[in-house]
Amino acid sequence: MKRRFSLLAVVLGILACGSVAQAQALKKISVGDVAPIAADWPHFVAEEKGFYRGAGVAPEVIYVGNVANTVKQLVGGSFDIAVSTFDTAVRAIANGGTTVMIGASVVKYPYSIMVTPDIRSVGDLRGKRIVLPFAKDLLTVAWNRWVREQGIDPKEIDQIYDGATPNRFAALTSGVVQAALLGQPFDFKAADQGDKTLLDIGAYAKDYGFLVILSRPDWLSAHGDEARGYLRALAQAVDWIYDPANRDEAIAILARGTKLDPGVAGRTYDYYVKELQPFSRNLAIPDRIVKATVATLVDLGDIKAPDRPLTDTAYLPH
Repeated sequence: MKRRFSLLAVVLGILACGSVAQAQALKKISVGDVAPIAADWPHFVAEEKGFYRGAGVAPEVIYVGNVANTVKQLVGGSFDIAVSTFDTAVRAIANGGTTVMIGASVVKYPYSIMVTPDIRSVGDLRGKRIVLPFAKDLLTVAWNRWVREQGIDPKEIDQIYDGATPNRFAALTSGVVQAALLGQPFDFKAADQGDKTLLDIGAYAKDYGFLVILSRPDWLSAHGDEARGYLRALAQAVDWIYDPANRDEAIAILARGTKLDPGVAGRTYDYYVKELQPFSRNLAIPDRIVKATVATLVDLGDIKAPDRPLTDTAYLPH
């Protein structure tokens, strides 16, 4: 009996040593992100399903609450990789930031313009208020363009600004505004209380993208394998999310990652997977989105036409 226990102890010891060795073999990556929202779904899946481990990497994600901060801290060396918006990334690179876009995660805007029940068309917003992120945000640019296409001058609608979706939702529900730009789950909550969707930004503004993945050229040259592993795991997670066979588990993972109610997570799944499909396969960076973003920012006077590469696709899965 003693011998049997001794052999069992040896086996368990070997297994434990193997687990420790495997953990030590994983390459750590410091990743700066904004917040644990639905757009981070591929990250939640890659973590829970072991795709990161399979790729030999262990990302340590730090949420900083602001897209500009992720890029600033990346350039400053605090992060190896950062997640930010396309326009923030282009601004940073064009203005001399030592960073480059290496992959795209969300290439459609998961946002809607929600309006109070009395608003039947954009014309009904004349003399009323809408709350948007900020004046030069590409979401605001897209809204203004759509309004003009409807034959309305955007100046006829009073625009106020707030960068936080929860605050914009509060402004709509309190009656401070009659229209608000909202993402999930706040657009669902607005619909549940009787508000309506006036414009699906993702379906309309197809020449713009939402979130992109950046890194520094010096880090990439020294850690190319880690960058490839990280992007490969996220791309695998995107494919997994889009597989209908994984629906129930995908919803459960989203609910845990975002702390959403499972019912809201289910509605997010149906919108993302069955309608919008915002995640980029293989994390490909659409050239049309980069060009449209640059052109818009140049027109706004935010940047001059960049004279350096904006993207480096050498680390993407093929």
